[in-house]
Amino acid sequence: MGILENISGRKTALREKKVTEALKDAKKISKILAVKFGAKEVILFGSLAEGKKFDSASDIDIAVKGLKDKYLKAYGYCLRSSNFNLDIKPYEELLQKFKAAVDKKGVKLYG
Repeated sequence: MGILENISGRKTALREKKVTEALKDAKKISKILAVKFGAKEVILFGSLAEGKKFDSASDIDIAVKGLKDKYLKAYGYCLRSSNFNLDIKPYEELLQKFKAAVDKKGVKLYG
């Protein structure tokens, strides 16, 4: 095996490990949102859900239903509990075209 193939293989392995860790973290955050804050549904979307390139600059995108007035407290708690950058959006406040994309391409983690 040549040097370039070896480097490429290592990068792929590291990327796959990062994706696995991010998915595990997303499931943990989903459980926190459901159990601690009463979320009705938690949906993973974006690059991690779609299997697109997820790297060290990527964040975990989550849409959550049913948090109401607990959103900011839940978001802060989740940020402190995660090893990744998070982008948590209240589903009810998304634009209709964005809701449609989340519904079509998202992965339900809870609910």
